Amino acid sequence: MIVALNGRKIAIAIPDTVLEEHDALREKTQKLGIIARAGAIFGVDSIQIFRDPRGRGESKLIKKILDYLETPQYLRRRIFGFEESLRYAGLLPPLRIPSHKSKVPLDKLSVGDVREGVVLSDGRVDIGLDSYLRLNQKTGADRRVTVKITRVSPLMGGIVEKSSVSQYWGYTVEVKTLEETLKDNRFDLKIATSRYGNNLNSLTSELRQSMANARGVMLIFGSPSRGLFDIVGKDLTKSVNYVVNLFSEQHVETVRTEEAISAALYLTNLFLM
Repeated sequence: MIVALNGRKIAIAIPDTVLEEHDALREKTQKLGIIARAGAIFGVDSIQIFRDPRGRGESKLIKKILDYLETPQYLRRRIFGFEESLRYAGLLPPLRIPSHKSKVPLDKLSVGDVREGVVLSDGRVDIGLDSYLRLNQKTGADRRVTVKITRVSPLMGGIVEKSSVSQYWGYTVEVKTLEETLKDNRFDLKIATSRYGNNLNSLTSELRQSMANARGVMLIFGSPSRGLFDIVGKDLTKSVNYVVNLFSEQHVETVRTEEAISAALYLTNLFLM
């Protein structure tokens, strides 16, 4: 489920070669932390990872670290345990999004409060408190759920969709083929970023109007060594609505993917205001 913010869904799509300039897990982890923070700051609903056929196939690692960061701290050990790919998780910046709630005494809870949890084998739910929550419905074990508290003593609640939560509740991470990303009809406005794209200044008014009319906006990025024209081919312009050069007057040789993501999300936020 993807949560629409202000009536629009926002997604970013990155290739599985986004980490190719780093060999060490430490640097890869830190880079993904920057991407996750940018997504959380601007309320991204979906991060899609698509396959670059010339890459070394790191989509599993990328998804693991991004999922870890989006998970509330009190559930991370239960969900992820101790994995080698998360060796440097301690270096990751906290997202501090509304779903990452701190532990509170039971007498501070209120009916209607929403928390993230994991369903245990006996049907109870760990929501990061001293007591487990009992569900008013049945569901499978080892499943992460969003629950709304319906009773404090005893602690009870029901599963709700994230779309029913009024606050930003985090992003989902999806691994897709390039074709699946480009044809994802949940996002009717797709904007590719490329140094060979159209000058942003010439498109400002048109982009603003297109975003205002869109149900969902997807921003698509290339890798450090291969831009989207290299990955997709010359048909890129036929596969998306716009190809934009975000830095038409850049004064550095290359712009890092995480820098392009932050800039594109800032402009999207500005256009949607």
